[in-house]
Amino acid sequence: MRLCVLALAVLVCACGAHDDAPPIEVKPDPSLTLPPLARDRDPTTRPPGTDPADAMTLHFIDIGQGDATLLEFPCGAALIDTGGEKNELFDGEAALYAYLDAFFARRADLNRTLDLLLVTHPHIDHNRGALGVLERYTVKNVVDNGADAPHSHNDGTEDPGATQQMAVHAWLRDHADKGVQYAAVGAGEVPAAGLTSAVLDPIGSCARAPTDPKLTALWGTVTHDVETYGDNPNNHSVVVRVDYGEASALFTGDLELIGLSRLADRYEKHPELLDVDIYQVGHHGSKNATIHYQMALMSPRVAVISMGPYERNIPWTARKYGHPHIVALEHLVHPEYGVRGRRAPVQAMVGFRGAYQDKVTEIFQRRTIDRAIYGTGWDGTVVVAANANGWLEVKTSGR
Repeated sequence: MRLCVLALAVLVCACGAHDDAPPIEVKPDPSLTLPPLARDRDPTTRPPGTDPADAMTLHFIDIGQGDATLLEFPCGAALIDTGGEKNELFDGEAALYAYLDAFFARRADLNRTLDLLLVTHPHIDHNRGALGVLERYTVKNVVDNGADAPHSHNDGTEDPGATQQMAVHAWLRDHADKGVQYAAVGAGEVPAAGLTSAVLDPIGSCARAPTDPKLTALWGTVTHDVETYGDNPNNHSVVVRVDYGEASALFTGDLELIGLSRLADRYEKHPELLDVDIYQVGHHGSKNATIHYQMALMSPRVAVISMGPYERNIPWTARKYGHPHIVALEHLVHPEYGVRGRRAPVQAMVGFRGAYQDKVTEIFQRRTIDRAIYGTGWDGTVVVAANANGWLEVKTSGR
C-alpha cells in the first residue's frame, strides 16, 4: 500500500533538534491470544482505473484536543463530532467553523448542507460546536446516544458536555419547523449485523458517483447490566462503521476497555463488521481505549489520532492528559497486529504519564513513528482519500 503525504510536522523536545528519536519497539508476546487476523486484500499499487471522483474523503480536522471529522462524499457530507480545545491559546470551535466554511466554498454543490451530524457522546471535546453547526449550516439529520440529563464529574462539578447535548435536544424541539430528523442509538437496540436507518445513513449514490456510502452503528448507550458497566459517558459512545465500496473506517468515540470488550463480544459471530482500513484511534490516543484484540479484529491500514499538540502547556490539553499515550502507540505499532501501512517517518512527542489533577508532572519522550499512524497534534489536519476500489491516499496540512 502506498500512502501519499503532502507535509509532515516534526516536534522537538529538550533533547535537541538534531538528536535522533528512537522508534517505539515492541517485542512479540508468545503468550498472547489473538483472534484471527483478517485476510490482507490491500492493493499494493494504485489500481488501474482508480477514479478520484468515486471516493470518500475523511477530514480529521485539527481542532486541538478533541474530535471533529468531516466525511466528504461525492453526493453529500456528514460530520462526526464537533469538539475542540478552547482556551487563551487556541479556539477549536472557530477552527472547526473556518474549516467547514472553506469546505462548503469548495463544494458549492452541497449548499452548506450536512446530511448528518453524529455526536458520539456528550463530552465537550466532542460536542462543543454542535449548536453552532446547527445554527450556521443546514443539517438534515442528527444522531447521538440519547443522553438528556445533567452529568457531574467525579469532583461534583457540572459536565458541560451533558449540558450541551441537552441544549442540542432543546434546539431540535424549538426548531421543529426545520424538519431535522433525530435518532438516538442504544447498544441494546443494535442488531447482530449492526444498525442502519434513513437517519443514520442518509447519503446515497448520484450522478457524480455510482457508489452508495453505508453508515452502520455498532454501539451506543448501554441500559442493560449498568451496575457492572458503569455510567462513564465514554463507554456510552456511539460507535459507527463507514463503508465506501472496498474502503472502510471505524469511529469508536471515547469507548474504553470495558466498552471495547463488550463490543468485541457482541460481534464475535460477525467479526467482519470490525475489520476496517482506517481507525480513528479511540479517546485521543488514551492508554485505556486501544487494546490488542480490538487491533487484531480491525487490522487497520491507517490510524489517525485526533488530539492537540504537545506545545500547548496549559490545563485540559493533550499535554496534560498525556495524549497520545505510549500504551496505545505500542498497540498501534505491534509487530503481530499493529497498523499495517507505512508512512514517511515522523518524530513525535509521546506521553508516558499525564499530569493527573496536576498532582504530578506529565512525562513525554520523543519517538520516531514510521507506521501509517497520523496525529492532528503532529501533522495538522489529516485528509484520507478512500477510493471505492480500496486505494488509500493520505495528505497532511502540517503545523
